[in-house]
Amino acid sequence: MGVRRGCSGHPAQRGLRLPGASLTLAAAALAGCASGDETEARSITERDSAAIRIVENAAPAWDADRGWRAAPTPEVVIGASSSSTEDGDEVSLYRVEGARFLPDGGIVVANAGTSEVMVFDTAGTLVRRFGGEGEGPGELRSIVGIDVCGGDSIAVHSRLTLHVFERDGTFARRAQFRLGGQPVPVQGVSGSCGRALVQQRTRMPAVGRQGFTEDVFAWVDSFAEAVDTVATTGLLEVWTRAFDGGARPWVIPWGTSGGTHATGNDRFVVGNGRVPELRHYDSGGGLQLIVRWLGQPRPVSASDRRRYSERRMEFLAWAPANEPETRLLFPALDEYPEVPTHKPLFDRLLLDGRGGIWARVFPEQSFGLFDTRLPGPMVFMETWTVFDSAGVWLGDVTLPDRFELHDVDGDRLLGVARDALDTETVQIFRIVGMQSGQALTGGAAAGLLIVVAGFLRHPARLWASALVFLAMVTIPIAYSYLVWRDVGEG
Repeated sequence: MGVRRGCSGHPAQRGLRLPGASLTLAAAALAGCASGDETEARSITERDSAAIRIVENAAPAWDADRGWRAAPTPEVVIGASSSSTEDGDEVSLYRVEGARFLPDGGIVVANAGTSEVMVFDTAGTLVRRFGGEGEGPGELRSIVGIDVCGGDSIAVHSRLTLHVFERDGTFARRAQFRLGGQPVPVQGVSGSCGRALVQQRTRMPAVGRQGFTEDVFAWVDSFAEAVDTVATTGLLEVWTRAFDGGARPWVIPWGTSGGTHATGNDRFVVGNGRVPELRHYDSGGGLQLIVRWLGQPRPVSASDRRRYSERRMEFLAWAPANEPETRLLFPALDEYPEVPTHKPLFDRLLLDGRGGIWARVFPEQSFGLFDTRLPGPMVFMETWTVFDSAGVWLGDVTLPDRFELHDVDGDRLLGVARDALDTETVQIFRIVGMQSGQALTGGAAAGLLIVVAGFLRHPARLWASALVFLAMVTIPIAYSYLVWRDVGEG
């Protein structure tokens, strides 16, 4: 049975369910009502289907003036002349492929330009670096990503190989993972560092057709070929063309990305960028939660098509003219069987330290994966749509210009910033949250209504309802204090 909760005070269903996640959803909806904006109805529908929770969001919980935002200035800056080693030497960064928080608040950075891993303390001081280009144990031929696992071990993705280091830089092991006897790229690691989430492309559209590739995601044991298949889904939008005696998929402008998935704490979240739906799987590969929201894609405008043609001419002037792939890499728009009329809703996913899901809104000026085919990085002002751990659509967070988000832990945003000269720095911004008065009023209102509903249905369980009310009041008070403290310190 579904439960629809609206700020109008007229629920679509007759009762108010209390157990489990329904309580979280009820509190979020009622807190939105208590903010004072009752003219716009908000509702969250939750239902169960074969033990799978489905959360459908009709509107974000945040008002336009109530929600999260990044502080105006970073509290930590790493790189260029802003940071140094313990000996006072400056730290230079180039081609940062990943940045993650460590459990104690420190930071680990994958610097692909030197094939190194750098570990910094909470103040941004470099305390050690390891790796370096090479083929030997502990050396890295390339870096495409980084994870933290096993407490504070560091797992470095190097194309088809995973390298695991202790935090002090001691090399532990390296492994390749296979599906069907073939090495496959690693997309994430388990909390114990013992398993890897891998991705294998199993199908693409027929030659001459556009469509989605089929991808299999699976957890694979590093010590054997034990496989737990998680999901089979279509993510990447391509046009399959004949090339060099075979068939090859080519990306299309304003097409979806193959990177709309994320792992963290043995969880896996995936979604197709054209569909406002995210699927959340547990460590055993079981589908636990489906989150849906009313996303509205932006149309591809005449201005967008003009910009594409201009950038294509720039590419053809820059790329080697004698290479057979040059014209295939950046076709004219009229060469495609079909050009998308709308842009994807999102192109990246991220899991934060509290279990929330962040989906990056497809940037207004982006061409999708074509951005990587032009000299120099394409840098945007990012906006992320945020869902809490229960699947409630909170709202959007817009980040500082030219800042690429890599990790979120508590109220800290970690990412890579680029200046006008494309010099890279790793930066941390604080999240400034809702006003303390709104948090307290919303939590108390939600708690009080839940107590009343619980008492009317089960008078003998008044003590349980009272405990719920106590939690709904004290938690917002504690949160309000933390927000007040952070704003005061900022």
